Amino acid sequence: MSSFKGKRLPEISDPTMFEKFALDLWGAQHPGSKSTLYGRNGQGQNGVDVVVHSGDCLIGLQCKAVRKLDQITIEAEVDRAKRFTPSISELVVLTTAPHDAKLVSYTETLTRQHKQSNLFSVSYHGWDDLLRILEDHQSVAHKHFPEFFSTADRAMEPPSPALRLPLDSELNIMLSDEELALFCSEASWELKNDPSVVFAIDHVDEQRAIVMISEIEAMEILDAKARTARSGLREYLTHLSPKIRRAEVAARLLLTDEVLRSPWLVGACWLETAATMRRLMPQVIAGAISRLNCLPLKIGIPAHPKLVGYIDIDAEDRSAFEDQCKTYDPRYFIGGVHDLGSILGLKYAIPAGIAALVRYSAVHGVPIEELQRDNTNNIYFWELYAA
Repeated sequence: MSSFKGKRLPEISDPTMFEKFALDLWGAQHPGSKSTLYGRNGQGQNGVDVVVHSGDCLIGLQCKAVRKLDQITIEAEVDRAKRFTPSISELVVLTTAPHDAKLVSYTETLTRQHKQSNLFSVSYHGWDDLLRILEDHQSVAHKHFPEFFSTADRAMEPPSPALRLPLDSELNIMLSDEELALFCSEASWELKNDPSVVFAIDHVDEQRAIVMISEIEAMEILDAKARTARSGLREYLTHLSPKIRRAEVAARLLLTDEVLRSPWLVGACWLETAATMRRLMPQVIAGAISRLNCLPLKIGIPAHPKLVGYIDIDAEDRSAFEDQCKTYDPRYFIGGVHDLGSILGLKYAIPAGIAALVRYSAVHGVPIEELQRDNTNNIYFWELYAA
């Protein structure tokens, strides 16, 4: 075994698992790249097990889960890689064998020779060197060696790549209107073009609790007071974290779902999207909270009575709503979502509808994708009721 930040991580002996480890590690080193396993056992792979597309570069990884590697083996793989189509920019030989300075020098010599012939560069990394690279990519270590890390360790590690939206204790988004509008625009593009991108919400209280747990567990001896504090923090996270995760799903829906992002709703106006996002966070995390002089309504689909969202029309908008909805009766009212009227810009119905979708999905175990397929997310056809 070799050392990784004081932990003794074993070499990966399974060739397939080693290839997946290499894919994730090199993908983490090249943010925005596309990494794929090339071919499978029994297929001709021309010296390449993993292909990494990074900008204009095409990197080929040759993975050897062996105890020892020699110059003859590397030479053979380099010759095979010359037949790889399309031509690669770099061949990286990775192995679970110990680091070998002679093989490093050999690949450097090959690189100089190849440069004269306009061929790919060659490099070599033994297991010790791979662990050195791994030091900068904790998420990869936690994924492939989860048994060596505590729950707090894994919670502390931010996903990569990620779009991160900061929230304070009052569920306010900690960005100006212009910054949030720009964030929504860029996040929408990223999420649509790369589904693997993680959308993460950094709630200040959740992050503080995670750090406090980590600090407690870093103590050599935990007394009763420390264990009690840790238990309380864990219970708090058990209550809060699922709500934060649902808010991340809700935000992704707002930014990517074409039904929700209809021009009739928020169109290409990212400032309106940002305003909707601000209302969405409290709706999903805390739920609608009735306030003095607000007008409470609920929104739902008659065919799905358990799929319900709640809306509070603010006092300053109440008269505009009542003026648009002449048939409104607080004891009984049914109307289409559009009855909120253009004056209100649907700023209430959309967050409530998305919150209802996400809550229903979480409570009843119905995948969001299923709701999207059956068009349940078309909240323009939901109805409003007196709450």
